[in-house]
Amino acid sequence: MEKISPKNKIKHYLKEYSYLKSIQSLLHWDMETMMPSGAINDRAQRLSYIQGKIHDHLVNPNYRKMLKEFSQDEKLSRLDKKLFQELDWDYKLQVALPKSHVEELSLASSHATHTWAKAKKENDFKLFLPHLQKLINLKRKEASFFKVKSPYDALIRLHDKEFDSNQIRSLFSDLRSGLIKISHKVKDDGQFVKVKDLKGPFSLDEQKKISLKVAKAFGLPETHSRLDVSSHPFSINISPLDQRITTRYDVDHLDSLSSTMHEVGHALYELNLPQAWEGTPFQEAISLSVHESQSRFWENIVGRSEEFCHFIHPLMREHFPKSMKGVDEKRLFLYFNKSQPGLIRVESSELYYNFHIIIRFEIEEMIFNQNLNAKDIPHIWNEKYRSYLGIEPKNDAQGLLQDSHWAGGAFGYFPTYTLGNLISGSIYQKLKTELPQFKKQIAKGDFGEILNYLKVNIHSKGRSLCAKDLIGQLNVNDYLNYLEEKFKG
Repeated sequence: MEKISPKNKIKHYLKEYSYLKSIQSLLHWDMETMMPSGAINDRAQRLSYIQGKIHDHLVNPNYRKMLKEFSQDEKLSRLDKKLFQELDWDYKLQVALPKSHVEELSLASSHATHTWAKAKKENDFKLFLPHLQKLINLKRKEASFFKVKSPYDALIRLHDKEFDSNQIRSLFSDLRSGLIKISHKVKDDGQFVKVKDLKGPFSLDEQKKISLKVAKAFGLPETHSRLDVSSHPFSINISPLDQRITTRYDVDHLDSLSSTMHEVGHALYELNLPQAWEGTPFQEAISLSVHESQSRFWENIVGRSEEFCHFIHPLMREHFPKSMKGVDEKRLFLYFNKSQPGLIRVESSELYYNFHIIIRFEIEEMIFNQNLNAKDIPHIWNEKYRSYLGIEPKNDAQGLLQDSHWAGGAFGYFPTYTLGNLISGSIYQKLKTELPQFKKQIAKGDFGEILNYLKVNIHSKGRSLCAKDLIGQLNVNDYLNYLEEKFKG
C-alpha cells in the first residue's frame, strides 16, 4: 500500500474542519435571514457547540503530530514551506485559546447579534449595552491569551497579520491628510456638492431585480449563490460552491445596489479560491484586508465609475422609469459619487468613507488599550463625528448601532476596510498598465477579463502569497491618485 504523505494526511484531516465550518456558516446565515426570533436561545447553543467542535479539531494532539511530521519532511518545496508556515500560524492562534472561552464568545455573539438588530430597529442602545460590554470583556480576555505588545494588536492580527496598530495609524494619518486636500478641492469646485439625489420611491422588487442582474454581469453564477435580506449586508461562504450574500432595501434610496456589489466582490473571491486545497490556508483569502479590497474594488472602482454608469443607465431607466426621467449618464455618475459627508458608513461617498473607519479604529484602540467601556462609546462616537465630518448622529441607530461587527465580536476588523481600499487603489493602478482596455469593457458591461485578472493574480493564490507579494509595500498614494483622477477629472 502506498504511503500517504504528511501533506496529504493534513489535507484529509482538514476536510472535516471545512465541513464543520459549513455547518456553522449555514446556521449563522439562517440566523441572520430566516430564523424565527423565538429560536435564538436554541440557535446560540448550537452555534457554540459547533464552534467548540471546530476548536477541538484544530488543537487535537494528533493534528499537532501531523504538523510536526510535515515540517520534518526533507523534500519540502518552497510552496510546502509556505503551507506549513500558515498552518502553524493558525494552530498557534487556536491552541492559545481555551475551549471554554471559544464557546462562551460564540454564545455571547449570537445573543448580541440578535439583540443588536432589535436595538437598532427600536433605537435603543440600552438594550444592546450589556451585550456589548460582555463582548468587550470577552475580547479583552482573549487578547490576554496572546503574547502581543498591546491588546488591540492581538485582535488586529486575527484579521490581518501583516499590520499592527502603529503601521495602521501611520497609514491612516497620511490618508487623512490626502483626503482632506481632495475633499476641499471638490467643495471649492461645488460640482458634486450641488447634485440632487434621484427621487424615489424605488420598488423593492425592482431593486432586487437590478441587483441580481448586476451580480450576474459581474460573474456571480445564480447556480452557486443566493441574494437575501438582512439587517446588515453580509457575505458568507457556506461551501466552495455555495455563496450567500445579503443586502437591505429602502424604498426611498438605492443604496442596496452598492451593498450588493460589495458583497458580490466577497463572494467572487470565495468562489474562485482553489478548491483542491479545501480546508487548508491555501483555500482561504490572504487576509481580510485583501478580501475587502475585492469588495471595495467592485463596489467603487467598478460600480461608481463613469463607465459603469454608461452600462447601467439603460437598466436604471427600465426598472425606475419615473425616477430616471431627465437623468442622463453624467447626472447618474454624480449621484453615485455624492461628496457630502454622511452619517452612515455603508452609504458614504468614497471621499468620506475612510473617515468612518478611522473613527472606529480610534474608538477600538481606546476600548482595548485605554479601557474605554461600552456606556461611554456613544459620547466619544458623536464627538469624533463632529470633529472628523462636521456632523453628529441624531440618535444611536445612526451612530454606533449602525454596524453589526461589534455584535459579532469582530473587534479589529474595521481597519481592514480602509486597508482594503488602499489595496484596491494599487490594483486599479496595475490594471491601467496590465489591462488598459478595462474601462471600455466596463462601459460595455463586459466584466470577464477583469474578473479573470483577479482570479489569476489574487483569488487562485489563496494564502500562498501575502499582500506584499501582490502589490509591494502598501502606500496611500495609489489610492489618493485614483480619487484625485476621479473627482477632479
